[in-house]
Amino acid sequence: MSSQAAVHSIESLKNFRTALALYGEDTLAALGAIDAEIRRTAQWLHQERPIFWQEQIKRRREQVASAQAEVFRRKLAHAAGSSPAMSEQVENLKRAQASLHDAERRLQMVRKWQKAFQQVVLEYQASTRRLHDLAAGGVPRAVLLLGRIIESLESYLRVAPPSGSGAVAPGLTTTQFETIATTVLDTEAGENTDRPAENADPSSVAPVVTAGTEPSP
Repeated sequence: MSSQAAVHSIESLKNFRTALALYGEDTLAALGAIDAEIRRTAQWLHQERPIFWQEQIKRRREQVASAQAEVFRRKLAHAAGSSPAMSEQVENLKRAQASLHDAERRLQMVRKWQKAFQQVVLEYQASTRRLHDLAAGGVPRAVLLLGRIIESLESYLRVAPPSGSGAVAPGLTTTQFETIATTVLDTEAGENTDRPAENADPSSVAPVVTAGTEPSP
């Protein structure tokens, strides 16, 4: 029985190469969008919120001081023999003090969340670093390598055109295909590309060919 394998999957390799390139681009775009959101949140939490609440504390302290002065004036008038009502001024002072305490509490919460947010960001960056490196480096290298393998296969088909007029591509033995793929892999790795084809490792070859016939027993 013949040991040849018909090459039907070069187009599938091209489609896979395109899908892999798009995956790398989409992954980097998604990670970039997340990083941008992290930067916006960090700016809001570390700059905008502290400034806002510090300004609120300043204003509310002024309101407390104003309410205290009004209560003090009412007390002086009471000591001078007059009996003006003080309930409204006392309530205003209590509200101003409560508002000030709320602003101070919120500023403390912001500072607390600054530390918690920074820790979460560090954990996120550690967990996605490998994915980022893969999308930024590993995927482009794989796309380039697939392109070289496809070019080598197409070059082989141009050198050895089909003898018949059918649409099926010419037969390519497993050893021949492994030689093409292994040569490209060795070139990419900077290794010796003159290694005999019979030393190629079949397990390292992607399943891009389909057997044309059953192997002989």
